[in-house]
Amino acid sequence: MSHIKTILDKHKIHAKKRLGQNFLTDQIALDLIVKSANLTKEDTVLEIGAGIGNLSTVIAEQSGILYAVEKDRRVEHILKKALKPYPHAEIILGDILKIDIKKIFQDKKIKVIGNLPYYITTPIINYLLDHKQYINSICITVQKEVAQRIVAVPGKKDFGRLSCLLQFYTKPEVIAVFPKTMFFPQPEVDSALIKLSILDKPSINVKSEKMFFNVVRAIFAQRRKTLINGLSNAGWNLKKEDLLAILEQLNISPSIRGESLSLVEIGKLSDEIFKSTT
Repeated sequence: MSHIKTILDKHKIHAKKRLGQNFLTDQIALDLIVKSANLTKEDTVLEIGAGIGNLSTVIAEQSGILYAVEKDRRVEHILKKALKPYPHAEIILGDILKIDIKKIFQDKKIKVIGNLPYYITTPIINYLLDHKQYINSICITVQKEVAQRIVAVPGKKDFGRLSCLLQFYTKPEVIAVFPKTMFFPQPEVDSALIKLSILDKPSINVKSEKMFFNVVRAIFAQRRKTLINGLSNAGWNLKKEDLLAILEQLNISPSIRGESLSLVEIGKLSDEIFKSTT
């Protein structure tokens, strides 16, 4: 922590809460993030939130090309100095949500690494999934509770829309938990390192991905509602008795809650609703 604080103090820079700046200070944790990505000199890496470069340098040591994205222009000179020994590292000053990932994609899918700002974690994950065809894997630190939601299994209270989204397109795994004491400034909650390996095809086959996620949205919109009530309020051109007939056909109780359904069951349900509405 003293090393990070010393650098920031030297340059008269204070971490901005609105940018979600919490710098990871533990070297073992930094090494573990990079190790989890299984980097080789053939890999192109997109780093999100390079900060002052304490993770960037570890990535640069083991990768072929590094694009280090950082929004805060105040740290540009510090980051440039940290990455000066690595000519294959390029700094991109700007918002990750405005970066054209397609432009840095070459022959081999890129690997994404980053210590994500808490306040923008879900938008970043959604953005990366929108560009999943260019990505091999995503190794990121997020709030511990977010990581728990991502890997949650059906029947658990943490299972929800984020679980379905990530488990549909990726193989998610929690690698480690990083206590809040490993960060400067210290956040209020612990973090977790999670790896999302992008699947070549979705984990389940559905007739319409759009309908699948419409069903996911409907059944988790109001978690305390029963399944049939959630589906009935979704705005489809289906009567409640039509939905009840579909649930009976699939041997799914209308009185359960959405979190009780597996991805396969949600997929079958979305297929039947899709057939009935097209």
